[in-house]
Amino acid sequence: MSEPAQTGLLSNINKPVAAMVLVGILPFCFILIRLLPSSEGRLGVSIVVLVLLSALVLWKVPLKKFWLPLICVLPMYYAACLGFADMGFFEARAALSKFGTKLSPTIEYWLGTDYEGRDILATMVIGGKHAYLVALYSSFTALLLGIPIGLFLTSENIISKNLSFWITQFFEIIPQLFFILIVMGVYNFWAAQDAQARLTASYSLPIAGIAIGLSSLPSIARILENRVRQLKVERFVPAFYSTNVNSYKVLLYNILWKNSITEIVVQTTFLFGSALLLESALGFAYEIGFGDLGTGGYLSWGKLLAESRRSILFGENVMIVIPPILATLMSIFGINLLGDKLAQHLRTEN
Repeated sequence: MSEPAQTGLLSNINKPVAAMVLVGILPFCFILIRLLPSSEGRLGVSIVVLVLLSALVLWKVPLKKFWLPLICVLPMYYAACLGFADMGFFEARAALSKFGTKLSPTIEYWLGTDYEGRDILATMVIGGKHAYLVALYSSFTALLLGIPIGLFLTSENIISKNLSFWITQFFEIIPQLFFILIVMGVYNFWAAQDAQARLTASYSLPIAGIAIGLSSLPSIARILENRVRQLKVERFVPAFYSTNVNSYKVLLYNILWKNSITEIVVQTTFLFGSALLLESALGFAYEIGFGDLGTGGYLSWGKLLAESRRSILFGENVMIVIPPILATLMSIFGINLLGDKLAQHLRTEN
């Protein structure tokens, strides 16, 4: 008696999933490039790594299905990865104070400068680095907590089942953005020593990511709960139990790993895109003065959009509004489309 067709999952999805995993851990690899002594060396190594990664993606991923999401996502993601490799260079470019001297694009400033004289391209790279880092934090948090909670929801132990049920219900009921703002507000109130320190990247990035991940865990838990309940009635599960196979092995290996990883990977992709949108919303809310939290904050695409809102209001230098809007829309659209195409690919293969 055999398991469902998804038993061959690893052989079916190894190429696209391997490429996604490699792309996902790329920022952590780029952090190692910081050990190089010169900016020229860091830039050269970064370019080589990105070229090799592009070649690997082109080799592993069926472009006929994934060309559009890759075109939308990879440029933004690669730019964000450069921020991990040489943050000091981009921070220096974003800290220039030449007010109003070079708003239009030039050879030196490819996207021009904003009202504060900062290089828009450098601010976009830093904002992308922060956005994708928050999305990574939130995805890991949702997976780390959502998977065990989803398994406990199907448990026969009443205590663990009820506890998991109420945790899931809590995050399903409370508005997501409201919860994130409360968590960050409480943390910044207790952790910061003064107003300038409240919304620095070292405080806000991990907290924002964890808060978004916590509020997103029901989507992982519910999908896994439904999948486990569906598989438990399949014939191969009673067959394993009848042969005295350890029940934890059946649950964690045969059900979770071999037959549920598809849904988890696809849902994580959608959560990543949702986290990017929420991170931009947070940056925008802080910049326009959301209560006591509107004291500044780390650079993000939402913050850059809020800073350039005068261009929309007064119709001047509208070009500086386009980069943060375009980067946010392309990233979210591309990642959601990537999840949709991945789901279609896996269903076709299986």
